[in-house]
Amino acid sequence: MSEMTISSLKTLFRFPFQGPDWRNRFIVGSVLSFAGCIIPIVPSIFVAGYLLQVMRRAIQAEELSLPAWEEWGRLGVDGLRALVVSLVYFLPGLIVFIGGLALYFAASFSLPFTMNAADETSALAPLLLLLATMAIMFLSMFIGSILILAGAFPWPMATAHFVAQDRVAAAFRVREWWPLLTRNRLGYFIAWVVTLGLAGVLYLGTMLAYYSLVGCFLIPFLAAPLGFYLALVGVALFGAIYRESLVIQSAGVSLE
Repeated sequence: MSEMTISSLKTLFRFPFQGPDWRNRFIVGSVLSFAGCIIPIVPSIFVAGYLLQVMRRAIQAEELSLPAWEEWGRLGVDGLRALVVSLVYFLPGLIVFIGGLALYFAASFSLPFTMNAADETSALAPLLLLLATMAIMFLSMFIGSILILAGAFPWPMATAHFVAQDRVAAAFRVREWWPLLTRNRLGYFIAWVVTLGLAGVLYLGTMLAYYSLVGCFLIPFLAAPLGFYLALVGVALFGAIYRESLVIQSAGVSLE
């Protein structure tokens, strides 16, 4: 990733805390993120639309800063479009993962009733059925996890392409954005390493809060701003990688 330096990483990590009125803008995003844990979907849609604005600025090489929370209609529409893209990439894995869990819990719930209804000669059958559903559950969790990871890996590049083209369909035009990923695969890999590393540091800090009495009560309120901060840095980073990939493609070279 030729343009990524220690200085640029510092800028990336600091931009959510810089710029005009950044405190109020960051607080609004954190509050909406917290509300998304209580109210399903709706607050998260506006947060997703806001994150796309940040990614758009990174793709267009604009100075990174938190945009104002305005044009809520546009934020909602963008958030819904981002939700559609995310569902397509993650839904297959989630269906397999959750389907196996649901089958196991359904079998567990029905076990007492089937045991009571069964006679002595067939009492073993419900237990065998439960063991079979348990095996299916573990298998579905394994396959579902693989599918989720398979969807997660290209998802940032596909999302960036959708943002750049301003068309949801662009996220699924693999022949258009896949060459961008492969020509700058080292940069894309480093972007994932930085994002996951930052996520690990934030997670570790949150877990350490459990060791203090006050921290245990603050964790639910800390998780929202930390998650919002991680999302801001992530979309800005992958937006910059997408822009760099376009430059590499136009130059006809490949970074490995």
